[in-house]
Parts: sequence; C-alpha cells; structure tokens
Amino acid sequence: MKRHTIFALHTALACATALIHAPARAADIMDVYGVAAEADPEFRRVAANKRAILELRPQAIADLLPSVNLSGSTYDNSQDISAGFGGSGELDFNSHGYSVNLSQPLFRTDRWMRLRQANSQIRQADAELTAAQQDLILRTSLAYFLVLGAGDNLQFAQAEKKSLSRQLEQAKQRFDVGLTAITDVQEAQAGYDRAVAQEIAAENDLSVQQEILRQITGQYFENLAILGEDMPLVGPDPQDIDQWTNTALEQNAQVQAALYAVESQREEIRVQFSGHLPTLDLVARHGYDKSGGRFSDSKVHATAVGVELNVPIFQGGGVTSRTREARQRLDASLESLELARRQTQRQARASYLNVISGISQVQAFKQALVSSETALEATNAGFEVGTRTAVDVVAAERLTSQARRDFARSKYDYILNTIRLKQAAGTLSDQDLSLINQWLR
Repeated sequence: MKRHTIFALHTALACATALIHAPARAADIMDVYGVAAEADPEFRRVAANKRAILELRPQAIADLLPSVNLSGSTYDNSQDISAGFGGSGELDFNSHGYSVNLSQPLFRTDRWMRLRQANSQIRQADAELTAAQQDLILRTSLAYFLVLGAGDNLQFAQAEKKSLSRQLEQAKQRFDVGLTAITDVQEAQAGYDRAVAQEIAAENDLSVQQEILRQITGQYFENLAILGEDMPLVGPDPQDIDQWTNTALEQNAQVQAALYAVESQREEIRVQFSGHLPTLDLVARHGYDKSGGRFSDSKVHATAVGVELNVPIFQGGGVTSRTREARQRLDASLESLELARRQTQRQARASYLNVISGISQVQAFKQALVSSETALEATNAGFEVGTRTAVDVVAAERLTSQARRDFARSKYDYILNTIRLKQAAGTLSDQDLSLINQWLR
C-alpha cells in the first residue's frame, strides 16, 4: 500500500509562506500538519529509511550483472646470480603487466533470492511510511486538540475565577450590612482561592501541551483556530463493526508492513540455504605481461574464456547455523504479524465503539451544560434574595465549569476517535484532516 506525501509537502510550503506574510492569522490544523510533515523527526526518520531501502533493488540487480575490473602491476627486480649456466653477475630489470577480467554470474541462487527479498523489503518500507504518515496525522491532531482543550480549560478557569470574585465581593458587602453570616464570606473566599489555583494549573497545562506540539513541529504556534459550534456528528460509514474490523485486518498499514516482513524473512531462509548450492560463473580474462631476466626479455599476451564451477562441500556448519537462525527470525516475524493483527482489531473495534458513544456523549454533555448554566442562574438569583447561600453558588459555579470542560473535551474526543478508526482501517489520509479543518474557525 502506497501513500505519497506530495500533498503534505506542498501544504508545508504554503503554510510557511502564510505564516511569514500573515502572522496574525490563526494557524489551522492543516497549517500545523504541513509544518509537522516537514519537521517531525520521527516521520523524517521513516522517510529516510524508505529512501535507503530503495537502494536494495539496484544493489541486488548489480550482483546479477557482469562485473569488469582492470588490474596492473610494475616491479623493479634485482638478481644476483653467483653460479650456473650463463655465468654469474648482477642483473636489474623491470617487469610489468595488466589484466582485464570479466565475470558474469550464470547460476547464483542467493543473488536471485536477494532481488526477491529486496522487493519485499521495499514494499515493507512503503507500508511503514504509510503507517508513519497516518501516525503523524493522529499525533498532530492529538497535540493540536490538546492545546485547544488546555486553552479551553484556562478560559473556563478564568471565567470561574471572575464570577467567584464577584460573588466574594457581594458576600463581603452583604456581610458588612448584616444581611449574611461570616460563613458565606468564608465559603466564597474558599471558592475563589480554589479558582485561582485552578487557573494556575490550567496555565501550566497549556504550556505543557504547547511543548508537545512544538516537539512535533519544531516551532510554537501562538494562535490556533478553534472548533466551531456547527461541527457535524457523523457516525461511522458503514455502521457495521465487523466490516470495519475486516477492512482493518486487510488494509491497516502496520499489518501490511508485518506481512511484508514475514515475506522478506522467508526469502532470507532461501538465501541462507543457497549456501549449500553450487555456483557457476562465466569468466573471461585478457592480460599482458612483460618481464626481463638473464635470458632476455619476454612479452606475453594472453586471453582466456571459460566457466568456473564452485561446489561447496563443507563450511564448518556455518550455512546450516545461519539457516536455522533465519527460521527462528521467521517465527519472530510471524509473532509480530499476529501481534499487529490483534492490536489492529482491538483499535478498530474500540475506536468504532468510541465514535458511536462519542456522538451520544457530545449530545448529553451539551444538554448537561445548558442545565448547569440554568441552575447557576437560578442559584445566583436565589443568593441575591437570600434563599441560597454562598456554598450553593460556589458549588453551582464548579458544576458549570466542569460541564463546559466535559462538553469541549467530548467534541475533541469524538474527532480523535474518528481519526483512530480510519487509521486502524488503513484509510486515513490528508483529505480526512482537510475535512476536519473545515470545522475550525
């Protein structure tokens, strides 16, 4: 399964240009993803590994093609002859020569297996790159919405603190004129102090989430587009959990990568076993040698063409051991494949159920927020006329703030679970992120 990142790269360039010339514009999720596709170290690592794996095929082909090499030599020779036919004496002369050698494999089982293995490894790298791209979409989306969620929490904490500050001021005024007890002031003060602490925690959490996003993109985003109010709640299509599971088991990128890894390891067994097989090469040589000596110079031009057969008989048990090792690694690859299938099935089914549940949760938390805000208004009105205490007001404020957080988080969870479901099914792409981008403002 192949996925190309051209769209992401173009998006990154457009994003960078937009951020330079229009820094005041809020960056949306496509802007952030475009930067992440260029800057995320994990994705860049997998992409670099894919480019390296692509070189295995030309290397395997090269081992099947003729190889030609040229060698040459020159020597200065010195001989001191003390006796024998031709007399005695010292003799200095030069000898030199060259040779051109050609070798063409005719029967090399291991090299053909390496070529087949290279094809499997390239397909595995393609699947791993697809998985890395889909994982980048998920990680970017998760970091993006965590920042938005942390920003929401800070906004809600500030609003709660502001409201409780007014309640504290009113409680003090009512106490000063004798309309309420000191306990109301103390309760209002305790609620306000708690809101201050929550604001500090929310500010810290926002900074932490921004650091997580920076880890992926390599830069800070001061202003992010927020989720609009008209976000549609769409269920999985088709609404059949078994169909989603089957699609995931067939198309999930991690499962595909594990399948190709098993295929590659089976080829490795054949490669290692071929060490028992003979090899046959066509060889040709042309050479020239010139040498001197006591009996005058000699010049030799020689050409030879033939075949070389090599039959391995005993290699110390190394081939057998390497073959056993390859079989054990195949067993490990098969277990990794089974693990990938089980994880994919779990993710697909859990994400499907979470999307279905998420739709209901968003609707329920929306209604809960409306009810909490209505109850808060009634509690404030009761406090004004003396039928409710500061304890009631503080509790109502806390429930309303929690309802706001729950409603906001449920919408983010729904989006992220939709992304996880498509990632498990192996269908997640830039277009899905572009659709989510339309829900931002």
